[in-house]
Amino acid sequence: MGLSKRTALAVAAGTTLLGACSVGSYGGLSVGSAGYYGNGYYDDRYYTDGYYGWYDDFYYPGTGYYVYDRDRRRHRWNARQQRYWLARRAAVRDQRRLRNNWDRWERRAERRAERRRDYRQERRAERRREVRRERRQEARRDYRQQQRAERRREARQEARQRVRQQARQQQRQQARQQARQRARQEARREARQERRQDARREARRDRRQEARRDQRRERRERRRDRRRDDD
Repeated sequence: MGLSKRTALAVAAGTTLLGACSVGSYGGLSVGSAGYYGNGYYDDRYYTDGYYGWYDDFYYPGTGYYVYDRDRRRHRWNARQQRYWLARRAAVRDQRRLRNNWDRWERRAERRAERRRDYRQERRAERRREVRRERRQEARRDYRQQQRAERRREARQEARQRVRQQARQQQRQQARQQARQRARQEARREARQERRQDARREARRDRRQEARRDQRRERRERRRDRRRDDD
């Protein structure tokens, strides 16, 4: 939809009288004085490439009556978008410069791609950090488990050693007790044997003495008998 030159000049004059309100590429509104249009930099920006770009989260390529969303699906512009872009187009001094321009879309796509790339890098870095953290935690768990297993093995070994020592001590004590018992029994046997031998010796001594007494008695009686016979 084209506008006549008179209409375009009227819209431009109205825009100037309203305080030179300009809207950025992404829909931000900035207000300046009319005298600010005398700046050459602003003239170059506003009067050459201000007729395309982003507004109200839709992209207008500079011509036609369709705007495009983020997925590049086209939509017919509404009344507010139409007023905005017609005013921007009317502000262009050289209407022959009006053409489809996707430069800001591409720059925004590049920024979006860059953001996505940064997001992916951050996600990769986060995943790497998580993997490293999980590996560290797993290594710590393995180390703790190894330490616990080692302590358990040492405790079991110490318990076995204590049991063996106690068993050896008990065996030694039992051996000593048995040796003492055998020594006592041997001493008792020897004592009994000695008592028996002493008793036998005393009995033999007594029998000998008894036999000697009997012999003496018999000899005395014989002497007496001889003396009686001699008398």
